[in-house]
Amino acid sequence: MVKNNLKNLALSFLAITLLLIVFTPVNGCRNIMGGRTPVEDVENDKAMQALGRFAVEEHNKNQENDGDTSDQIKFSQVVGAEKQIVSGIKYFLTVEGIENGKSRMFDSIVLIKPWSKSEDKQLISFSPIQ
Repeated sequence: MVKNNLKNLALSFLAITLLLIVFTPVNGCRNIMGGRTPVEDVENDKAMQALGRFAVEEHNKNQENDGDTSDQIKFSQVVGAEKQIVSGIKYFLTVEGIENGKSRMFDSIVLIKPWSKSEDKQLISFSPIQ
């Protein structure tokens, strides 16, 4: 009886171990479906810089439309970016900007729908990094 329980336990352990091995990605495969992936060399990527400029401009427009009369942010550069495939491509940007004469960092999320005629861009969020 004890021998059968040990045998069943060993077989269960072996089965779980094999499942973990089969479903664990190899070290080189760090991309997970639906997960964020880094964008390489964003400082020299013209498309990422244009997307960061768009995010700042949209944020400034939204501030004006809300009646906020505080100083506008001036775009400097995108210093970091990740992308995620959703119903479109969601970009998570770290943007450097000038606010009240001082350099600040901002987190921004922009959604692009590449299948639309004008490649619709939508600013999802824009907030200072504390």
